Amino acid sequence: MRKLLSVLLLLVIGLAADSCKSTSNKQAKADLPFRVMFYNVENLYDTWDDPNIDDAEFLPTAERAWDDTKLDEKLNHIAEVVQALGATGLLPDIIGFCEVENRRVLDFLLTKTSLKTAGYSVVHFDSPDKRGIDVALIYRKDRVKPMKMNNYPVIFPGDMEKPTRDILYVKTELPNKSQLHILVNHWPSRSGGQEETEAKRIMAAKTAKRLCDSISFNDTQANILLMGDFNDYPDNKSITETLQAQGDTSVKGAKLYNLMHWQKADGVGSHQYKGEWGFLDQFILSGSVMSGSNGLKSFFNSAKVFRPDFLVEKNEKFNNWQPKRTYGGNKYLGGYSDHLPVYIDLKMKAQATK
Repeated sequence: MRKLLSVLLLLVIGLAADSCKSTSNKQAKADLPFRVMFYNVENLYDTWDDPNIDDAEFLPTAERAWDDTKLDEKLNHIAEVVQALGATGLLPDIIGFCEVENRRVLDFLLTKTSLKTAGYSVVHFDSPDKRGIDVALIYRKDRVKPMKMNNYPVIFPGDMEKPTRDILYVKTELPNKSQLHILVNHWPSRSGGQEETEAKRIMAAKTAKRLCDSISFNDTQANILLMGDFNDYPDNKSITETLQAQGDTSVKGAKLYNLMHWQKADGVGSHQYKGEWGFLDQFILSGSVMSGSNGLKSFFNSAKVFRPDFLVEKNEKFNNWQPKRTYGGNKYLGGYSDHLPVYIDLKMKAQATK
């Protein structure tokens, strides 16, 4: 009898252990979150004169009187936005920026603000833009491993009088050992008219498309993410025809999908022009990410605009809300940016423990 009880006890313990092991494996196989943010920070300049660029507007001696006090406030505002988004559930693992003057202001952001303990590091290259504004990327060192990085110029054949920002490329390894190819964009502006400047954005789209095609040629299941201020909307020619980014998953087998294309509700957007909201700031993903075939998964409702109350103010002219920006003309407003940040929550397929 005693021997039988011992056998039954061992059997119960064994079943319990198997149950715990099964639960542990299920937890290990659960999807892990991964957050990417993009933010046009509206003219993040230092206060020193750089003779190689046109930064005269953002000097202490200029009409705008851009000085260290205002710069510090601007940097703390950006850090506040990042931390506020983190408070919603996850500090961004990767952040793409545009309209930053140089590496110095990014180093200030990561050493002089609340982000100094967040464990971010920088990827940045100087662009040929005459105003000196660049794109950049910061990443959490404990979560992201850069494997390759480069900057790719956008060439306007026969017309480089006004060169634009390079496209920043970073190949990364994520916590689940999957890889993500990132392209940070800031395409030529609409200053001078949308139709008059469209050809330049189409050239930027062609450059981005060639990079994506090159990545896909080497790996047909590559995870690719394009983010940035495209200065075109999701239904414009540069996006739909040149880049060939599709607006919904009903188009099967597409190489690229635009996660902002569906967001057309009134009052939704990352930027406001003449009282109308729209998405100049977008996330575009490869088909492999949308299908989840290579360790990383997204959905069309994964991308969102981050719009806490402190980032907007009343637009009296149009009786709605607008971004609370740093300057209105030359008048210092002490706000954040003329764009709102956008972000996307991806799912990483976890590696099961054995």
